[in-house]
Amino acid sequence: MRCVAAALLLFSATALPALADGVPLDLYIGGRVVTKVHEDTSWHIFSQPDNETAYTYQWPGVYFTARFLGDSVDVKVDDDQDNLYLFIDGVHKLTLTRPGRTTVSLKDLGDGRHVVRLEKSSETQSSTGTFDGFYVPSSGDVLPAPVYGRRIEFIGDSYTVGYGNQSRGQVCTVDDVRDTTDTSAAFAPAVAKSFNAAYRILADSGHGIVRNYGGMDPGNTMPVLYNYTLFDKSVPADDAGWTPDVVVIGLGTNDFSTALDSTDFNRNEKWATRDALRADFVATYAAFVNSIRAKYPDAHIILMASTGYDGEILSAVTAVSDTLKAAGLANFELLPFGGLDWMACDGHPSLKDEKILTRLLVDRISLLPKFAPVPMAGTPAAGAPAASGGAPSGQ
Repeated sequence: MRCVAAALLLFSATALPALADGVPLDLYIGGRVVTKVHEDTSWHIFSQPDNETAYTYQWPGVYFTARFLGDSVDVKVDDDQDNLYLFIDGVHKLTLTRPGRTTVSLKDLGDGRHVVRLEKSSETQSSTGTFDGFYVPSSGDVLPAPVYGRRIEFIGDSYTVGYGNQSRGQVCTVDDVRDTTDTSAAFAPAVAKSFNAAYRILADSGHGIVRNYGGMDPGNTMPVLYNYTLFDKSVPADDAGWTPDVVVIGLGTNDFSTALDSTDFNRNEKWATRDALRADFVATYAAFVNSIRAKYPDAHIILMASTGYDGEILSAVTAVSDTLKAAGLANFELLPFGGLDWMACDGHPSLKDEKILTRLLVDRISLLPKFAPVPMAGTPAAGAPAASGGAPSGQ
């Protein structure tokens, strides 16, 4: 993992005192957050100026981006559990490793327009972090937030999170997993960025459709957690204004990857047989996809399924697909994947595998009309996936 000090030396960005009387930038927020205006300080252990806004997050891959004029910007965070990446104009400037409550000032960026971006790269299942905004010296430095013409939602488990994908092998400690999980390097952000698309990642390691890994945490499966902004289920999801063009769902591994009544957790699970588990999985997954279709009637839905585990996962997801087709559901498809080396922590996809999964999805999504390459006038119909209407405006 990249350390803060190395990034400081390499990019000449410094953790300096905050800009005096800073003005907040308009944000594009990628992911679910709890937004709260600091009208008083009673809700938070740290004081915060009145009327400043804080954004509390927990889902992986949350990001914040904004545009500004001038050569400096302050970044205010309050997060002692996550690793956060800071980008200026698409270039990685800093890694903030569990920084706590701090303000980082990026200076000497050069005159003109800039885009600043903060990404959550790690996974935290039992804690939250808070972003307190980007600030510039004056209101004249504020530009409108980016606007994206394409949107992709990713729903999944540890594969989508990027669990341990920066590791050098499969054997990892708990700390290794924490330090080498990098959602920013996972396939979901890579796919979205190849199309200059906005994205949301709603994924949680160890969770499945009806059964979590080894039978742990029964009842808190992904179709349940999906309805909330925070994992303690204290804040219902508010997806107003978010309408994805594509929804990619990758679930099923945790349902089938361990034996029932696993000795790891000894849960006395409710399914007497694998056939009973499969039947529950197929019915619940089909209902979940139908709920996504009702929520996003025009989205193209892709169901990803691993060919591993003796084909049990792919067989079950294929049954889901067949059930949906028989019921008349359109504009969705099944996308199997395999050929991975699984050399990351605990047999998860490695960085090499992330590239394979990225290419698989990019190739498929590129076939959708809104994501198809659009050639420049007078050139052949070939080129990069980014098309007009897909890039953030003004960048």
